[in-house]
Amino acid sequence: MFRFPPASPSKREDRQRGAAAVEFALILPLLLAMVLGVIDFGVVFGQNLSLQSAAREGARQGVTQGDVIAYTRQAEGLLDDTKLQIMFTVDTSAGAPGTMVVCVRYPQSSLTGFFAFALNGVSQAKSVMRMEGTAPLTTGSRNWKGGTCAA
Repeated sequence: MFRFPPASPSKREDRQRGAAAVEFALILPLLLAMVLGVIDFGVVFGQNLSLQSAAREGARQGVTQGDVIAYTRQAEGLLDDTKLQIMFTVDTSAGAPGTMVVCVRYPQSSLTGFFAFALNGVSQAKSVMRMEGTAPLTTGSRNWKGGTCAA
């Protein structure tokens, strides 16, 4: 039976010994950036969904003579109530009974801190619905800091 001569394992293993560690060190920053990005942007996406839901619920209650701010706060989901900014107006420029415009703002922030440079701002959602009757309140706000809320 023919036998191959033994390859010198020490020379071959010495050349490949640190290759896996080097490859892992090259891929790790990219992998971490992707994971932290998914976490941060997923949280911001969830906050935007909550904002849209809160604005829509506030407008729906406002057109049926409900308390806009109370229902918007109730539908805010997991958002911090002290940071939530709410403003509503009834626009009658197109004629009576008008349209209810509800704007909701919430400051964005990075959960992990890795993408803080990109997530430093304010998320805003707006909902516009036609009034079903005459509105008892034509405007209102809570914690609103500057800017307008128009249709």
